[in-house]
Amino acid sequence: MSSARITALEAEVAGLRKALVSRTVIGQASGLIAARKPCTPQQAFQLLVHISQHHNIKLHVAADRLVTAFVHAHLGRPVDLADQMLWDHVDATTANDSGESDDGFAEEVSSTSP
Repeated sequence: MSSARITALEAEVAGLRKALVSRTVIGQASGLIAARKPCTPQQAFQLLVHISQHHNIKLHVAADRLVTAFVHAHLGRPVDLADQMLWDHVDATTANDSGESDDGFAEEVSSTSP
């Protein structure tokens, strides 16, 4: 096998590993959102996409920041203000704001932090 082919395969494997990590953290963030708001996993994912677009950050970065803020808050560690703002956005966003129907979303905004 040529060294160019090996290099290409190594790059592909690295990309797949990165995608797996990203997909995992996106699933974790979607699950946290679904647990926090009365919504389906699909609605939680759409809300995560909305937050990513609204804050102009990549989806996996928004997910990672939400998960990190959640963990820090529940361990009693300080939460970065910018990450807390993402959770505040989750709390303040209804299904209409994220382009979804209202099915499964509470109309009242939660005032609790992660």
